Parts: sequence; C-alpha cells; structure tokens
Amino acid sequence: MSNQNQTTSELIYQGLKQDIIQGVYPCGEKIKLEEIKERYNVSYSPLREALSRLAESRLLINSGQRGFRVPEMSQTDFEDITETRIKLECMALEMSLLKGDMEWESSVVGAYHMLSLQEKLIHEKGEVNQENIQRLDDVHEAFHQALLSGSQSPWLLFFVKSLNAQFDRYRRYSATFQFSHSKSVQYHLKLKELSLERNTSEALKVLEEHIRYSAQAIIK
Repeated sequence: MSNQNQTTSELIYQGLKQDIIQGVYPCGEKIKLEEIKERYNVSYSPLREALSRLAESRLLINSGQRGFRVPEMSQTDFEDITETRIKLECMALEMSLLKGDMEWESSVVGAYHMLSLQEKLIHEKGEVNQENIQRLDDVHEAFHQALLSGSQSPWLLFFVKSLNAQFDRYRRYSATFQFSHSKSVQYHLKLKELSLERNTSEALKVLEEHIRYSAQAIIK
C-alpha cells in the first residue's frame, strides 16, 4: 500500500471509529461501502483497510460475503468488557510501576497536568461545550495511556485500547451516564500520586474502583 493510501486509510479509520463510538451508525447496521466511499471521496482500497482495522478491535463485525456491520450491545457483553478491561489494565499498570523509568514518570506528570487543566476548565470554570468535552475525553484517554505505557508491552496496550474503545461506545450510548465530577478528579489525582510513589497495591485498588465506578454510571 502506498503512503498516500496509508494516510487516507488512517483518516477513514479515525473518522469511522468516532462515528461508531458516538452512535452515528446504530447497533446491527450494515456498513454501506458505496456511501462511505462517496462521503470520504476515496477508493475502495484504503476504505477496506480501515474497515478491516475496525474489525480487529471488534468495533465492526466482518461477516464475510455479507460485509461489515456494527456489533449489537448487551449487558452481558458490557460486563465482559468491564471485567476484562480491569484485568488487563491492572496488569499493565503493575508492569508500568515495575518497569517505568524517569521518562515514563515525566509522561505521567505531563499527561496528568493536561487532564487537570481541562477538568478545571469544565468543572470549575463551567466552560462546557462540545469542543471542550471532546478535549476532556482525549486528555483523559491520554492520561490512562501514559500510566500504562511503562509496561513496555505493545500487545497488552493494543488490547487495552481496544477494550477502552468498546467501553466508550457503551458510555456514549448510555442515556443515564452521569457521575460525580469531583470523584472522577480524585481518582485521577490518586492514580498519579500512587503511581509515582510506586505504591502498586493501592494504585491497583484505585484503578479497579475507578473503572467499576464508571461502569456503574453507564448501566444504572
């Protein structure tokens, strides 16, 4: 594949990923290649590459001759995602606290700083708009990725990121999702401090509690 096709495929991948997570394409809906081809004004080659990547993380289901469709959602599926996410993220965090060096510590501090600034902008200053909310989602994800990056395990981080995308898909679909902003802020501060202290047992407890708290807010 040419570099141009790779760039085009990445743009389609990121665009479709956000659309699927945000519910633009309903559960069970078949992805119509011709519509997406026209929407992005691209050829089939980078489009199929992007769809195959989405299928790898199960944001799409590849049904062979029947094409690609958006996965169905269920409480059983969400519970499985949550429990698996807890196991893998805790494993990655434990490895990070064991292997992380000064560069890793700096990345955690930097990512937390960006997250705390965005949290203050929204929760304290009340500057709530779609752009700031999306920015909060982005820096929140970046903080968690920074925490786990010290694990030095690309495969583990790949699976964690895939589960996070699935978890976020359920969050966006939830009509009742709401949680205490102050509690969320406290979780992030504790995770940063405990990780830098290399307090593994307490950091793992806080991470699991953080994920379960978010899960409960989605399914309540």
